[in-house]
Amino acid sequence: MNILQIAVIAILGVIAAVILKSYKPEFGMFFIIALSFLFLGQGIRLMSEVKTELEVVQSFYRENQYYYKLLFKLIGITYLCEFTSGICKDAGYQSIAAQVELMGKMLILVSGMPVLLTMIETLWKYEI
Repeated sequence: MNILQIAVIAILGVIAAVILKSYKPEFGMFFIIALSFLFLGQGIRLMSEVKTELEVVQSFYRENQYYYKLLFKLIGITYLCEFTSGICKDAGYQSIAAQVELMGKMLILVSGMPVLLTMIETLWKYEI
């Protein structure tokens, strides 16, 4: 699916949701959530393509695969939090959206802490 198809589906989906919302507000929201999951599925498919390409690059550098796995974990956390936050905002729950974003940032910080500690340890060893 290219960006033009995504844009057309998004615009048509929003128009359909607005029409549905005038008849039954909950149907409009369900339609938007379904559309969001369609886009999430496409995003996951695209990320799997990126992962496949990066595995080729990684095959040349097998020394430490921890960073490769961590990179995908952090990307996944970021996308999932943004996706969830967007749905919460669309549903009118901005406070829940803000909490999801905060928890995502905290999870990214905790997940990245070993990298920060390794960097500090390396700098500490080479300090003159």
